[in-house]
Amino acid sequence: MNEHAVESLLSLVEFWTFGPNECVVSEGEDALHVFYVVTGIVRLTRGKASGGETDVGICEPGDVFAEYLIPGGRSHALTAWATDSAEVAAIDLFQLRVLIAEHPGVLLNLMRIASRHLVEAFECIAGDRSQTAAQRMANYFLRHCPGSATQAAFRLPYRKRILAGKLGLAPEALSRAFSALSDVGVVVAGKNVRIDNVEMLRSIC
Repeated sequence: MNEHAVESLLSLVEFWTFGPNECVVSEGEDALHVFYVVTGIVRLTRGKASGGETDVGICEPGDVFAEYLIPGGRSHALTAWATDSAEVAAIDLFQLRVLIAEHPGVLLNLMRIASRHLVEAFECIAGDRSQTAAQRMANYFLRHCPGSATQAAFRLPYRKRILAGKLGLAPEALSRAFSALSDVGVVVAGKNVRIDNVEMLRSIC
């Protein structure tokens, strides 16, 4: 985007701060803003017909959510929650639509974001259909292992409920996955993870 487009976009932004488990926007709420995560982690959920909610995504600093509203739409499809504390940039939706008409570069960037989210949704669906919870967890752990390592140790960047949502798992499924991976030398203690045999972990994927 050129400098004028950037300045115009920044003029549409308000910065909002949220405390732990505070709601940023609710499913069904009138659509007035698109959001950019500045700090913290935002959890996206969708209500279930039987009551309660299910996690559908995790947004970290630099992520955008509710961009699906830009082509049209009057209400939010998801609820967003600050997990601990978070700051988000709220971008006026109606003025953003005007800006897009004037600056196609803004639209191109938003299309890239929406396309990335679509690919992530495809990957999540494929994981649901082709991988067990333990395999999804194993693949996540392997991404944190150095390429040539035979053993590894690291600290999880999220609370376990947040990690479950990121991987598209129910919290109880995450616990079962940890238990299953203990058979191949994975030890999870709080946020600390130790992998005694990387090759054995890779073999179950």
